[in-house]
Amino acid sequence: MGKLDRSFIYKKFKRTLTRALGREQADVIWAEANAELALLLRQYGAVSADERMMVLPLHALYAAMKQHGITNALDLLKAYGEQTGAELSAMIRRITAIPGLPHLLWRHMPALMRMTSSPKKGYQRRIVSETSELVGVDILVCPLHELTKRLGVPEIAPIICLIDKGQMTGFRRIDYTRTMALGDGDAYCDYRLRYNKDKP
Repeated sequence: MGKLDRSFIYKKFKRTLTRALGREQADVIWAEANAELALLLRQYGAVSADERMMVLPLHALYAAMKQHGITNALDLLKAYGEQTGAELSAMIRRITAIPGLPHLLWRHMPALMRMTSSPKKGYQRRIVSETSELVGVDILVCPLHELTKRLGVPEIAPIICLIDKGQMTGFRRIDYTRTMALGDGDAYCDYRLRYNKDKP
């Protein structure tokens, strides 16, 4: 069993491959992607945990599919990104159904956003708002996006953005919007979170 099979984010993609390509070809591509991921992990061992979890497995899958001439590789991965984002959103909704948890999260949201977009993790950010009504952060440089460029595959960055955007919609009592993304070629990612006591 390879690291892809244990990947929290990408392990279910094998089902997508099997449905799209058949079991035999899917097994071959999956094995090659696992081998590629092992190489990447050795070569880029110094990258952050987020980069190891999100970018390197995605690149390995994309590279293996391209090697086999799968012309709709990006489409398959984007659809999977949307599906995964929706699944993570549903998981977050279940967790934040705990009474009082959404309000507690909102009280700590400025600190949480600062922690997840920390310059120590390679981000460059602009704090737009940290009020009781709005927490806003512009991400000017994202290390995940930068790694896709270093790997020569910036076209896979929007898939990571799809997963992120999907999961962020799952918080109860918190509205989330993002209208721009570095991965889509925009100047920055505009994260905006607002407390909404009426959001179920």
